[in-house]
Amino acid sequence: MSSEEMLYAKGSKIWIPHAEEVWESATLLESYCKGACFLKLQTETGALTEIKLKKDGSDLPPLRNPAILVGQNDLTTLSYLHEPGVLYNLRVRFCERQIIYTYCGIILVAINPYADLPLYGPNIIRAYRGHAMGDLEPHIFALSEEAYTKLERENCNLSIIVSGESGAGKTVSAKYAMRYFAAVGGSESETQVERKVLASSPIMEAFGNAKTTRNDNSSRFGKFTKLLFTNKMGVMYLQGATMHTYLLEKSRVVYQAQGERNYHIFYQLCAARAKYPELVLEHQDSYQFLNMGGASDIERVSDADQFNETVQAMTVLGFSIQQIADIVKILAGILHLGNIEVSKKYKDGSDEEDTESCDIFQNDLHLQVTGDLLKINADDLRRWLLMRKIESVNEYVLIPNNIEMAMAARDALAKHIYAKLFQYIVGVLNKSLYNGSKQCSFIGVLDIYGFETFEVNSFEQFCINYANEKLQQQFNQHVFKLEQEEYLKEGITWTMIDFYDNQPCIDLIESRLGVLDLLDEECRMPKGNDENWAGKLVEKCSKYPHFEKPRFGTTSFFIKHFSDTVEYDVNGFLEKNRDTVSKELTNVMAQSNMLLCKQVMILEEVDTLSTDANKSTTTLGGRVVISANRKQQLNETRRRVVPSKQHKKTVGSQFQESLASLISTLHATTPHYVRCIKPNDDKIAFKWETAKIIQQLRACGVLETVRISAAGFPSRWLYPDFYMRYQLLAHRNQIDKNDMKQSCRNIVLKWIQDEDKYRFGNTQIFFRAGQVAYLEQVRANLRKKYITIVQSVVRRFIKRRRYLKLQAIVHGLQRYARGYMARMRAQKLREVRAALILSKYARGWLCRRRYLRLCHSVAGIQQYARGKLARNRFIAMRDHFRAVQIQRFVRGVLARRAYQKRRRSIIICQAAVRRFLARRQFKRMKAEAKTISHMENKYMGLENKIISMQQRIDELNRDNSNLKHKTSEISVLKMKLEMKKNLEQEFKTIKAACLDKDKLIEALNKQLESERDEKMQLLEENGHSQEAWAQQKQQWGMENEELRKQVDSMIEMAKNAEGNEREREERMLAEIDNKELNEAYQRAIKDKEVIENENYTLKEELSRFQQQHNGISAYDMRHTRSASNASSQNEDDVGYGSARNTLDINRSSDLMNKNDSFFDSTSIVVKLRSILEEEKQKHKSLLEQYMKLASRNKPTEDSFRTTCRTAGGGA
Repeated sequence: MSSEEMLYAKGSKIWIPHAEEVWESATLLESYCKGACFLKLQTETGALTEIKLKKDGSDLPPLRNPAILVGQNDLTTLSYLHEPGVLYNLRVRFCERQIIYTYCGIILVAINPYADLPLYGPNIIRAYRGHAMGDLEPHIFALSEEAYTKLERENCNLSIIVSGESGAGKTVSAKYAMRYFAAVGGSESETQVERKVLASSPIMEAFGNAKTTRNDNSSRFGKFTKLLFTNKMGVMYLQGATMHTYLLEKSRVVYQAQGERNYHIFYQLCAARAKYPELVLEHQDSYQFLNMGGASDIERVSDADQFNETVQAMTVLGFSIQQIADIVKILAGILHLGNIEVSKKYKDGSDEEDTESCDIFQNDLHLQVTGDLLKINADDLRRWLLMRKIESVNEYVLIPNNIEMAMAARDALAKHIYAKLFQYIVGVLNKSLYNGSKQCSFIGVLDIYGFETFEVNSFEQFCINYANEKLQQQFNQHVFKLEQEEYLKEGITWTMIDFYDNQPCIDLIESRLGVLDLLDEECRMPKGNDENWAGKLVEKCSKYPHFEKPRFGTTSFFIKHFSDTVEYDVNGFLEKNRDTVSKELTNVMAQSNMLLCKQVMILEEVDTLSTDANKSTTTLGGRVVISANRKQQLNETRRRVVPSKQHKKTVGSQFQESLASLISTLHATTPHYVRCIKPNDDKIAFKWETAKIIQQLRACGVLETVRISAAGFPSRWLYPDFYMRYQLLAHRNQIDKNDMKQSCRNIVLKWIQDEDKYRFGNTQIFFRAGQVAYLEQVRANLRKKYITIVQSVVRRFIKRRRYLKLQAIVHGLQRYARGYMARMRAQKLREVRAALILSKYARGWLCRRRYLRLCHSVAGIQQYARGKLARNRFIAMRDHFRAVQIQRFVRGVLARRAYQKRRRSIIICQAAVRRFLARRQFKRMKAEAKTISHMENKYMGLENKIISMQQRIDELNRDNSNLKHKTSEISVLKMKLEMKKNLEQEFKTIKAACLDKDKLIEALNKQLESERDEKMQLLEENGHSQEAWAQQKQQWGMENEELRKQVDSMIEMAKNAEGNEREREERMLAEIDNKELNEAYQRAIKDKEVIENENYTLKEELSRFQQQHNGISAYDMRHTRSASNASSQNEDDVGYGSARNTLDINRSSDLMNKNDSFFDSTSIVVKLRSILEEEKQKHKSLLEQYMKLASRNKPTEDSFRTTCRTAGGGA
């Protein structure tokens, strides 16, 4: 049996193509036989199908990996390295296990989860610190730790290349890598250097990122950040950083597609416009440069908060307050520049439109604001937007711009200003991040755009895809080199691996008479255009196999890139490559009175990476780099001169040189690769779209890495691991535990006959693709055979033991069942006898209960029947009464209705008579109106109206003459307006004089403060008098205590008298009848309440008197019970002056004669009142003394003003 027949046996899992899911899993229903033309299989959905095969079996469907290998953290460890195996492994890890990182050899594949995961905290950083790559789960920190460890160990330069399409998470991955380096290169608590490195991210995101249809935070430029380290006592410390940018998308400043935004900083500035009123900003939808995409907001993102974070980061990185203010003004100036309205212009003396020119209103608000913000001459800006200058040898000519050309000049200026500002900000960041000290090595983090293809692809996509071609070539060479190094280290023979080389595609782009060369040549032509360039491409580049011309039309061309064939639209290529802006407009900006604007406009385009490479020596990280490309660059640098206007570098040539310097830097470093994958376009967490992901895997080189690995020996096993898993495949005499290497050789030689399928290395065994799966299948078959034998013996033992156990159980059950049945028969006999007795008594009880229930029912029925009859009689009587009432009311209604009818008829008759008399009167008046006297009276009124209208016309003529006189006075008023402007200047001088006066007022305030100190001394003297007053108050308190004791004793005596009185009343009331007894008792209760209220009021007056004395020395006034809030006091009995609370109480004359003790209590109350009056007199005298002291220390108006002014200054 061949290996194919063994692997493609019945029940094996395979992959078949699928229209939507790309690949679908299926199960073989029949074993494969060599030479078969069909394979019957069943898909996971249950569908039966057949696939055609070639007779040689070369197109057999790919096999699924064994279950033990599914979900591996390294794709290269899979037994079957093919596209569906890689895709399924990533899907299991991402969707089922929610793991976003996976290794693919030297590549870290990162899938964007579109969710916040707790994977990047300080604890995670500490967990990965010091562990080799592969010890823990794949992570961006593991890759960063590998790079940092290599930096410490070998002291060499390294790089981390992060790539992927927009929205895949490149910026986030690069940010976390730099965070890890900042943490391990310094300390977990950020130092100044680490803070600056991390603070650069929000600034670059604000000025270089924008929302696209694929990503809310898409980087619209490439960035290579070099983190500089220095060696201190064997430990690498982060010393600083430098940043290099590539190909900023300037066209986004003036144009955004539907659903996209401009750069974040513009929207952040509009959200924070309240902080900068001098910018005259409005809502972001009011600006033409910001409202094109119709998506001005991002969900769950606050532009105002992002702006605060950006300003804070700029402060950390050394931007001064003035620099930040100037940068904000330049950004606002760009927005106002975009709102300058270019209108039509008409020929002089006619309404005909002048198509060769245009106009901008001089009083255009945005034009004036732009001039004020950028501190430039608004008239010069308007002039050169409307005109262009063409220079010749000895003269120049001014030519007007039409509307399209003026708007293009405006947009070009906006793009130029923003690009220069971005370059300036990057320069400031580099100065702040790099302190100039000598560094030992660096780790570069490259965050660059991935391969892009859209419905319409222009110059930006061409440059991006060109950069990806160069990076893919560097990646392929590096992967191939690592494979060769691995084979050499293990000491095995190897043959050249064939891999895809994209050098022909790169030659098509950058060689002589290639795409870029022809583009630059066409840009130098005076009348070059896109169509001519497209024709030259078809003529010169058709010899390249990677170039295709379109079937129809000449406005596009095709290039076969390594990942896909892309169609480029030539419209706009020349304009974007020239990147021309009017020299006169740049001069206007360079003459600005704003220092920052002037500095920004004179910046030159400098390739900072090439500059750094030229400064450094050829020895990088302890290794000598010799490169022909490098030598060529040095020669070009020597020949390079400052470009003139005629030989200004194009964008394509600048990008080509920057890219060459970047590739040269990457070749001189040890690269690590991060490939970011975007799982879906809907930005839904952990949603998997197979077609989109497989396209990205092909584009970013993951599948190419898998293919290169599969072309060699992708499956590698250490000898101990291989021995532990596959030792059962060899006979016992072939196994030597002391020599695992020879044992592994015996196992492999026994089962794999083809020597080309494996190699024995020094520490590992190398297998071709599929061989490990073959060994797994053999191992599974042997295990199945041995397990079947073991199962048969075990099953016999289990069945016999079960039989013996069942036999013993059955005997026991029979014994217990017979005893149980005998007991049940005896129990049944006892129960029958007992049932007869119970039934006898039960029948008697049921009969008695039935009889009693029947009697109760009959009595109830009679009761309800009698009630029903009585209710019926009542209802009949009630209905008769109501019928009589209804008849009475109906007769009344009928009588009133007849009366109303007769009354209505009489009114109608009267109306008819009156109408007849009115008509006769009308006819008589109509005849009189036709007489001559009546007409004269009518026309007399018309003559009066004509005279009044003539007078009105005269008045209007006089008003018109007055208005003409006032128009002549307008010029005089204009002169007065100029005089008012001069008065405004004088007002400013007066304002300065006011400032001097304010300083004088401050001096006077200080003098008032000294006077306030004197006042404080007087207050201290008042404090001493208050202490004396407190002592006097304490003495009065003691006297009040004595008075309170006397009052308590009097109250006790009154209570005793009341007790004696009650005894007398009881004896006396016994002789009176019940009515008089109750009245006397009520009067006694009222007398008692009156006495208690008087005593309680006396106590309250004494306590209130004491609290009033306390209130003189302290302002803590406590709540006291008074006549308005006393809960136990009657509303009628309030105050001592009330007659109801004194001696005039309505009592019975008999009781007054008999109760002598009551008069004793009344006399006591009189005495208490006299004492209270004396206390009131004392209280009055104390209040007078207090008022004298208060008036003596009363603050004057001057001191009050000083105090208020001091309080205002403190606030």
